[in-house]
Amino acid sequence: MIAKLKEDLKTYMRAKDMISLNVVRGILNEINIREMKNIEINDEEILKVLRSEIKKRKESIENFQKAARQDLIDKEEKEIKVVEQYLPAEMSEEALLAKVKEAADASADKNFGAVMKAAIAAVNGQADGKRISAAVKKVLG
Repeated sequence: MIAKLKEDLKTYMRAKDMISLNVVRGILNEINIREMKNIEINDEEILKVLRSEIKKRKESIENFQKAARQDLIDKEEKEIKVVEQYLPAEMSEEALLAKVKEAADASADKNFGAVMKAAIAAVNGQADGKRISAAVKKVLG
């Protein structure tokens, strides 16, 4: 994954695609910061970085909507699309519910936190936390 990011960085430099270039630089920077903190960099950690980057941008979009700044909203949406290309494909709603149900059945403790933790591990980055949370509530509810 890091090799792909670095290769894409070069491609965006050559193409002078500044939005994509800055996004990939930011992702690589976050990964480097985690390496300096002695956090093991594996695919799971890279997925955390990517999800964090998307979450930041979605929060920015909410703030820009309140300020009626469509130009900045458009920029953030373009950046989200760049980050999303590095994430695995999103899991369908039916598949997500099936995985969460399996995790709930396998969990000895049926409280929300325990099932949520097992569900996140089972889904393996193919759905965001909000979708997983909603599915856990539906399964437990």
